[in-house]
Amino acid sequence: MTDTTSPATPSGNLPKTTGLVLAYGMLISAIGNNFLITILPPLGRDMGFLEWQVGVILAVGGAFMLVTGPFWGRMSEDWGRKKVILIGAVGYVVMTAIFAFTIDMRLAGTISASVCFILMVAVRGLYTMSSGAIYPATMAMVGDMTSKENRAGGVAIITAAWGFGSVVGPAIAALFSSLSPTAPFYIVTVMGIAALALYVYCLHEPERHKQPSKTGFKHILTPEILSIAIGFMVLILANITMVVILGFHMQDAFGLGTAETARGVGIALFVSAISQIVIQIGVIPRLKWSPRRMINVGTPIAIVAVLLIMNAPTYWTLIGAMAIFGLGSGVGWPAYMTAASLAAGPENQGSMAGLTGAFQAVAFMIGPIVGTVAYQINVSAPFIICASLSVVAVVMANVLPMPKPHED
Repeated sequence: MTDTTSPATPSGNLPKTTGLVLAYGMLISAIGNNFLITILPPLGRDMGFLEWQVGVILAVGGAFMLVTGPFWGRMSEDWGRKKVILIGAVGYVVMTAIFAFTIDMRLAGTISASVCFILMVAVRGLYTMSSGAIYPATMAMVGDMTSKENRAGGVAIITAAWGFGSVVGPAIAALFSSLSPTAPFYIVTVMGIAALALYVYCLHEPERHKQPSKTGFKHILTPEILSIAIGFMVLILANITMVVILGFHMQDAFGLGTAETARGVGIALFVSAISQIVIQIGVIPRLKWSPRRMINVGTPIAIVAVLLIMNAPTYWTLIGAMAIFGLGSGVGWPAYMTAASLAAGPENQGSMAGLTGAFQAVAFMIGPIVGTVAYQINVSAPFIICASLSVVAVVMANVLPMPKPHED
């Protein structure tokens, strides 16, 4: 019988094949979570939905993330990382395909708008409940298969893939929606099938996870871990508060039309994502800095970039500032994820990943509301809030306990 377990490499780095497969899985997971934001609003009107109905369909995913992250993180402790990842991949493929089929039925007039709305809310909820298994189990596997000194590098590779997927998702929606309204959904479904195949044939259960002990949330709900999770949430909330109003800001500041604004936002986010990938894949693994040092160096750069974006005199100045923002903010996410992984210990990687996933969900739910409401009050407010919250995240990293890679 073939051995299905796989320890970390002797160097403590994430094995290359495993890293590529996990990164691709996170890429398609991010695509599935983000391309809907681009395609659903205009498609919803074609199906006869009101604006609030489109909002409910989009919001239901974030609501379920609060529950599914901790649940699947805990299940990965009991069932194993690979099994939980496979469950998530199957859910991703099946529910995305059903979602697309539901839209096709509505566009063909087979079902009414009200029935379609109910079905889409239900399917979106089931999508999040099942595919939500991928993120916590993936981050837990990275924690299992890397040494403490190389944890930041492994985490950075995965978060870079997630960040790139957040940009690729809307691009897929824009590119393939010209073929048919549901073509992007079927393209994403095929990408999910490819990820499922890679998971089946290329992933192996980490050896160190075979006999877990002292697992569960009662072992990770410590002041140190809670402070890390809250700091992580604050940092994500800061980023979302600014990014969500970027289109409004570009349109108002430079007098752009609708199409020009959409193109401009796409370019800005793409440039920022590329900067994040460069720093997360090309720099962080080589530096081997502690989480605290990463935050202290990266986040101030992001704060300066936010102020530059707010006051950018030209479109291209703003694009350049977004590149700087990507460099700085791209350090914060893996820094806090690394700190959480180190603080949890080897027995609780799944539970820790689930807990941080839940805190992310809170930020993703609150951020769009905070950003848009603040922008209506004052056009500079979202940028000031973003910068202020980033300062809070830095202060928390320096005042509250933060683990180091060399600590046992």
